[in-house]
Amino acid sequence: MSNGNKRIALLEIGTEEIPTLYIEPALKQIEQIALKEFASSNIKHGLVKTFATPRRLTLIVENLSIKSEDKTEEILGPSWKVAKDINGQWTQTAKCFAAKNGTMSNRLDKKITEKGEYLSFIKKTKGEKTENLLTIIFPKIISSISFSKAMIWEGSGFKFARPIRNIIALFGKKIIKFKIADVNSSNWTIGLHTYDRSKIKIDSPENYITVLKNNSVLVDQNARREQMKKSIWFVVKSIGSVVADEALVDEVNYLVEYASAVLCYFDKKYLDLPLEVLTVCMKKSQKCFAVNDKSGKFLNCFIGVKNGVPTYLDMVKEGYERVVTARLADAEFFYKNDLKSDLNANIEKLKGVVFHKEIGTIYEKIERIKKIALLFNKEFNMQVDEKFLERAVMLSKADLVSEIVFEYPELQGIIGKIYALKSGVDANIAESIEQHYWPLSVSEKLPSNRLASLISLADKIDTLVANFSIGLEPSGSADPYGLRRVGRGFVRIVMEILPNKELSSVIEKVFEFLPENVKSNPKSKTAYERLVNFLRQRVEGILESKGYSFDEVKSVVSVLGNNKFKDLGSFFSKLAALKNTKQKGDFSSIFAVFKRINNILSQARKQNIDVLVTINESLLVEDAEKKLFNCIKKTKTEVVECISQNKYVEVFDKFLEIKPSIDGFFEKVVVMSEDTKIKSNRISLLNYTKSIFTEFLDFSVLK
Repeated sequence: MSNGNKRIALLEIGTEEIPTLYIEPALKQIEQIALKEFASSNIKHGLVKTFATPRRLTLIVENLSIKSEDKTEEILGPSWKVAKDINGQWTQTAKCFAAKNGTMSNRLDKKITEKGEYLSFIKKTKGEKTENLLTIIFPKIISSISFSKAMIWEGSGFKFARPIRNIIALFGKKIIKFKIADVNSSNWTIGLHTYDRSKIKIDSPENYITVLKNNSVLVDQNARREQMKKSIWFVVKSIGSVVADEALVDEVNYLVEYASAVLCYFDKKYLDLPLEVLTVCMKKSQKCFAVNDKSGKFLNCFIGVKNGVPTYLDMVKEGYERVVTARLADAEFFYKNDLKSDLNANIEKLKGVVFHKEIGTIYEKIERIKKIALLFNKEFNMQVDEKFLERAVMLSKADLVSEIVFEYPELQGIIGKIYALKSGVDANIAESIEQHYWPLSVSEKLPSNRLASLISLADKIDTLVANFSIGLEPSGSADPYGLRRVGRGFVRIVMEILPNKELSSVIEKVFEFLPENVKSNPKSKTAYERLVNFLRQRVEGILESKGYSFDEVKSVVSVLGNNKFKDLGSFFSKLAALKNTKQKGDFSSIFAVFKRINNILSQARKQNIDVLVTINESLLVEDAEKKLFNCIKKTKTEVVECISQNKYVEVFDKFLEIKPSIDGFFEKVVVMSEDTKIKSNRISLLNYTKSIFTEFLDFSVLK
């Protein structure tokens, strides 16, 4: 609630209908930008909340201070040596520094730092009224939101996802006045556009959600989602249940401002179509939900969701049924036509389908996939029958020229499996036609058998290698060919079925299968290095998604070195061992030792001291360095054995075992000896100590 010193701020950006995929990213940006701006303006605040409908993006900030905090900062100027002349008077340099900071020379001070003595001034800035700062912050939030595609619709050239039609900007009951995209901020908004387009006055932020709710707009997306699910449940509860589809729920939630479900029907004859076809037809054409009866059997029903209050539902029902029936009739026609010929007849047609104008046709891609799959099968001893594998690869893309996939691309692979089974193809091959596209997203399931996994790996690496060879890798937020998704899928499957394999040389061989014009592209010369780095980033992203910190992930991934891509499955075990050691409290002592070794080695490199691979035992003159050398020789064999058996917790135990020897070395041995050979040998011994673990963990990146 607002009080004398704190108020609620409200910003609503009213627009024409925003695409559903733009909304969640926009809300995240609004929150991040707001937090950043309030922090930089030194304004204290409470909870920051964001809400959205298809036609409004909203920010509410609770307990916002009425003025920013007073600010005190120390400003360093020129060196103190030039601050005063030989007579002890302020120099022109000092006077200019003072004038620049709005003060007098006699208010300057001396600041002693590690780098020397400097002129210093403690600058105090009084806080400003928040309402004045909001006239800058609110427009900045609006103009800083980025979209993958934006529109220009008025003379100023302002860009946004869709045209802005109204802006609410309130601090308490006070309107924060500004103009952007030729729209003046105000305290009014528009109601449900399908029901009542009249202006609605918002007299204070506290009433915003309630006032809109009373005008049939649920601005809180979470509340609207629950209201929609309840509405759906209410209309279907007497006959069965809705077929679960959370992704569709999320999509429809950003298509409506108030949800009213309506139960609709289609002719039972269409139940002869595959359920996947029925579901896609309903979902794609009208964003409708399929229905099962109480025993779980698919019904000739579906649920449409109207944007608005539950009025004129008979008309809405008729409209939904008319459109969905037309779509189902088309799907039935395509399906029956496709069944007149089997998938084998489609393979030849793929010669006329272009994958990419520089890379070639889908048929040529299939031929490459076959070579890659056979290569992987042999190199990694996956023991899939070669003729069986070749047959599966040739059928994997055959459904792409089917009539139903042309109309509904979402059915690629899915309908291929159905057609394959109907024509008597082996069930494992049929499964691979669908599953070689998996995983479809970050969290979705992987192929369920080796055949499908093998084809999926081959398909994905071919796509990546070909695109990188012609310079089409993702850049910034742009990824028009979805290569990040392809890369994540490839890495996830590798981690699952090839966890301890070395893929670097095999990936290099994949480049040999590319068309000559692609191999001669100038971009292809560095494509392998760029691709491996890209895949390594996907590995890091997957590991971070499991809850490991950025520096922990870097510590295990960076040991791969340049151009290496191997043992990806070991990373999870290594990170678990690292986290386990941290929790036991032993890690800090290990980390301190290796940090010290790294610092010494870094200093040695700067001084161009030779760091040798071989340790000269005759130059080990102190007992402590002899003891460390013998300890490290013994430990190296044990560590290699532990790593080969994935006993990573025991590797950390080995760290602890050698720590007393390292401590003794540092306590009793002067590393930087005056004798050049002894100094180089001791530094080489430390490097040897560190090298035992460099194949396991990079301590230098840990925090």
